[in-house]
Amino acid sequence: MVSQAEISEINTYFQNRMAESKKIWATRGKDARIAAAAAKANAPPTWRQLKGIPLMIHEIKHVGNRPFMVGFGLVSVGALWLQTKFTDEMKKDSLYWSTYHLKENKSAH
Repeated sequence: MVSQAEISEINTYFQNRMAESKKIWATRGKDARIAAAAAKANAPPTWRQLKGIPLMIHEIKHVGNRPFMVGFGLVSVGALWLQTKFTDEMKKDSLYWSTYHLKENKSAH
């Protein structure tokens, strides 16, 4: 009926399943959670644990964000260039600047 090869194949399958189950069971419980937390604390941080400048640097390096970063850089450089070219005469002629930033005209604010 059932050959020796089929029996060994079935036994191998169940032994593999048992090994997998034991591995899963080992990850459960309080001791396993403590061990997993200790291993995670010793590992380098993933992008989800990064904050502030390290996260910004990580995002800048990411290949998917390169087009955005190129655009951001161009807009930043353009804004800085325009700001350096904004003379005092242009500031006085600007309705916004003269209303909110000019020191002489505080009553209009």
